[in-house]
Amino acid sequence: MIAQAHAKRGKGATASKKSFSSDYSCSSNQVELFSIAVKMKKMGLTDFFIVNAVQAALKLEGIADLMHLWAEEKNSKERDEIIADIQDMIDACSQKEKSEEIYIKFNDLDAIAKDIRGFKDSLYQIVIEFGGITKLSEATGIPQPSLSRFFNSNAIPRRATLLKIAKVLGSDKVKIDILWSK
Repeated sequence: MIAQAHAKRGKGATASKKSFSSDYSCSSNQVELFSIAVKMKKMGLTDFFIVNAVQAALKLEGIADLMHLWAEEKNSKERDEIIADIQDMIDACSQKEKSEEIYIKFNDLDAIAKDIRGFKDSLYQIVIEFGGITKLSEATGIPQPSLSRFFNSNAIPRRATLLKIAKVLGSDKVKIDILWSK
């Protein structure tokens, strides 16, 4: 699932002259997000994730939409996917500096995929020694579904995710390959 984050729509220069009904609507939407946050807490998601999700959802419509989708979803696997999508959007939106994209030749993709898989497999062994995915989730604040997606895919890991994991596991144990980390 891919969703786009759009800034909340305001009224520009007339924003300081809000009517009661628009204040109510805005407040009502915020209260709904906080209500969803309480449900997330009851489902065992970390405080760190919930706070970041709500803060981002207050600014970005796409994340707010995903939170509402999560609240309405009954299937636990779909809910996990939505949590992973929310974390991906939080990571993408939190990137402060502009990163220079690295050009990767098509012929190099198989070798890079094998390299990434090997890296993730070796990192997973370190995580198992640390206490497993659940313990890593609690220590990093990254939701367990997002970490499961991270370890089960051959996708290039996000630098923010790698740095959070390295900080918890000890940077001497995690060697980040600069050639393919975003």
